[in-house]
Amino acid sequence: MDFNEKLKQLRHNKEWTQEELAEKLFISRTAISKWESGRGFPSIESLKAISQVFDVSIDELLSNSELISIAENDKKKQQQKFQHLLLGILDCMAGLLLFLPIFGQTQGKDIVFVSMWQLSSETAALKSVSLVFVILIVLYGVFEIIFAHKEQIAMIRISLILTLLGILLFIMTGHPYPSTYLLMILAIKGLFLLERH
Repeated sequence: MDFNEKLKQLRHNKEWTQEELAEKLFISRTAISKWESGRGFPSIESLKAISQVFDVSIDELLSNSELISIAENDKKKQQQKFQHLLLGILDCMAGLLLFLPIFGQTQGKDIVFVSMWQLSSETAALKSVSLVFVILIVLYGVFEIIFAHKEQIAMIRISLILTLLGILLFIMTGHPYPSTYLLMILAIKGLFLLERH
């Protein structure tokens, strides 16, 4: 007997509706419906809760192949969460551009390197645009960290696009070191995404 049939039978034995079981497991009724129709499996944590609610072992609920499938899905979700966390941390690292003295600025005949905060008033427009853009990347990184449990390809694309636009901004404004810094961040992101596939 497959997991979906066992779950349905156990629920009927207790004379519970899907809604009642969902309340006991602190999940949605649609999740129960999905599991009972064979369109998916619960996470390892949900399986533990199901086994406790029905007072059966996980081995009684699942066949070996189902258990392997659930473990693989759980591992994949954990890897995706880690990758989103990593992308978020890398985006937050763009905030170092605010403090690192890697922006070239002329002082008389010399070129000195200053942080973004120390750029002179001659480049106020550049400073404002760069500041807003770097803060935008950092805020998006925080957003990625907060929502790391969501698997959204759009989040990855936005992260890559923001970093690429930052590189282009600093190249167009004649700041090779900040653009190189963002290029390194983009390369690290690319390596992790290649490893993922």
